[in-house]
Amino acid sequence: MRRSGFAVLALTALILPLSATAATITVRPGETLTDIAYRSGVSVGTLMRLNNMSNANYLEAGSQLQVPGPRVNAGSGRHRVKKGETLSRIATQYKVSSRDLMIVNGLRNANHVEVGQTLKLPSNAVLPKPGFKPVAVTPIAGATEHTVVKGQTLTQIAKAYKLPISTLISINDLTNPNKVEVGTRLYLTQPTTALATQSVSAKATPSQSKPAVTKPVQTKVSKAKPAKKVVPASKTTKTQLAKSTDWRTYGPLQVDWANWQPMGGSQVVPTLNAQGQGLYLAVNCSAKKINATGADGSWKLWASPQSRFEKDLVKDRCQARA
Repeated sequence: MRRSGFAVLALTALILPLSATAATITVRPGETLTDIAYRSGVSVGTLMRLNNMSNANYLEAGSQLQVPGPRVNAGSGRHRVKKGETLSRIATQYKVSSRDLMIVNGLRNANHVEVGQTLKLPSNAVLPKPGFKPVAVTPIAGATEHTVVKGQTLTQIAKAYKLPISTLISINDLTNPNKVEVGTRLYLTQPTTALATQSVSAKATPSQSKPAVTKPVQTKVSKAKPAKKVVPASKTTKTQLAKSTDWRTYGPLQVDWANWQPMGGSQVVPTLNAQGQGLYLAVNCSAKKINATGADGSWKLWASPQSRFEKDLVKDRCQARA
């Protein structure tokens, strides 16, 4: 009989090699072999064979048992049970088995989890990546600009300032509305160009690098397009365009690119505004600023380019001179 018993144990060891398929658990007070078998997903007989047990009703708290499968350890993840959730649903959410959840949490009954209960998640649980945490946009009354901070979206900003998102995209000439970088300065209203907003002034401080207002060289009117004749804003300056012209469009302006002239450390060029009126435009590359003559022919204050076309104009001119 003893030989027969040893043969059975040897056969069991061949079928279920402990080194590859078994893990060790510690029996908790009040647990039965049936509880452990159910939690492990095996039969009571399998547990008895693995542990050389002859009596299923004799189980001491604190003793260790071999159970099928690799050892399951709890990881750093945690899950708080919500109303309506089941152990199976939670296991599916984290891509683990219900058995593993039961083992790491010492659960006896897979059908009983309580709302508000915090469950440990196995180390192999697939945890969700940190989500996007939106940051509230607090609108400022009368603001014309908004600087994007981390966590803010274009939709949030548009909603906070009660603007259609399409308007916000158009005003700021955004190529990818879904990717607005932190620190981006967004216009909330259509920015008036720097050329139009500066007050008319014939005086400027030395730091403004004001170009000398001198009479450009008189030349003959060109017949090339556009056929609009440049009428100088100053009544005392009777200047005509040169024969060679190269009209380029920058926003509402038509710039005669072929007739840039150096004046007082800046570059000045004849220009037509949207109404076809003639004026002079000045670019100071060292200061990266622009200026223009007003209706009375005097220069306005120097300003940094604001609109896209002003920035492009300054960039093109300064690169051409480099």
